[in-house]
Amino acid sequence: MSDRILLLNEGRIEQQGSPSDMYNRPQTMYTAEFMGSNNHLPGTVSRIEGGRALLAVEGIEVWGSARGDLKAGDRAVGIIRLERTKTADAPGENRAAAELVTAMFMGDRTEHLFRLGALRLRCYGAAAPRAAERWLELPADDLWVFAA
Repeated sequence: MSDRILLLNEGRIEQQGSPSDMYNRPQTMYTAEFMGSNNHLPGTVSRIEGGRALLAVEGIEVWGSARGDLKAGDRAVGIIRLERTKTADAPGENRAAAELVTAMFMGDRTEHLFRLGALRLRCYGAAAPRAAERWLELPADDLWVFAA
């Protein structure tokens, strides 16, 4: 157990800090992928504004936290942890209409699999969402946008 981690990638420092910092605030895609289970949203950066990136993916646009040197027109990947992806009952900011494919009971939670165009996105919940709850919410602070 450690209260501070140094994460290396082929001999190069990717990030250093507490396990919580690296899990909650990854600075590189490698760090984000190293810990946790994630959804991936490949797309194109439409706009950069105040440290945030507007990511166009599968016919929608969602805001995320820009990581690294990004500019409009860049190919990028949005990464969000499964536990931070949420279901919602209506449209709203950073929400997308999605089709529920299946819900799998896992004991302490249910894992939902949604279809958003060609993408498959997963999230956790207490039970299968009601018919009206076919919106996925991707909170902007929890969606990290990295160069592809």
